[in-house]
Amino acid sequence: MNVLNLNGQIIWVFVNLLILFLLMKKFLFGPITRMLDARAKGVSDTLDQADARLAEAEQSKQEYDKQLADARSQAAQIIAESRKRADLAYSRRMEEAEQDVQRLNEQAARQREADRQVMLDEAKQEIAALVMLATAKVSKQVLDSDSDKAMVSAFLDEAGDEE
Repeated sequence: MNVLNLNGQIIWVFVNLLILFLLMKKFLFGPITRMLDARAKGVSDTLDQADARLAEAEQSKQEYDKQLADARSQAAQIIAESRKRADLAYSRRMEEAEQDVQRLNEQAARQREADRQVMLDEAKQEIAALVMLATAKVSKQVLDSDSDKAMVSAFLDEAGDEE
């Protein structure tokens, strides 16, 4: 009977273990499993959100890179247009300066010609006065009349035209 008694205790231990297992399953394992499932779902959701934010950040970075490339392109275009305008303005100013130099050279040439003509006229008048003086000394007469002066002027003009 001792063997049966021992076997009866083993059965009660097994029954107690079974009851303990069922109670633990209902009150301990169920909530812990639900809590672990909820935590796993939360981690999964957090990872999904992180992936979504990473994708969003990548998209934002691509948009930023595109905007930066567009801005650089526009800046290069503005610089090119500015250089074109500056070259055009430089060319215009150079043309104006060349025209100014040409106009000044023409004015200087006209002024030189006018000064030369004045000098020639003064020289002719001095020569005419000298010729009249020499003629007066040679002929021992004073030439005062306007006709004599006109005659000497005409002679000097003819002599100037032959040169």
